Amino acid sequence: MANVEWPMDHLACSSLPVWEQNLLSLTMQAGQAAELGRWDQVEECYRARGEQLRNHTIPPALAADLTQLDRMVEARIINARTALQSQMIETAKTRKNLQGLRSWQGERETESIFMNRQA
Repeated sequence: MANVEWPMDHLACSSLPVWEQNLLSLTMQAGQAAELGRWDQVEECYRARGEQLRNHTIPPALAADLTQLDRMVEARIINARTALQSQMIETAKTRKNLQGLRSWQGERETESIFMNRQA
């Protein structure tokens, strides 16, 4: 996946309280991890963010920013899931073709052995 600019990068500035910067940073890290397919890191970032959220009341503007970032992470997850489902379908088709080929070859080998025994 291409490296995508996060729209809230400008918000992680010193004018925000540290805990707000942490929430934004964790969410952006989750998005970057999702972009790389590092799902365990995505989960860890959201777990850490959840801990931070328990200790503070979130201002509406921050909630809107986090929601926007969450939607971007969600889009990455959906894209990954779709790609995985497509890959699984292709794998199932290939497996089915290989099983058909194996059964056909098995019949041909049996016929060949039978024909050699009769000759």
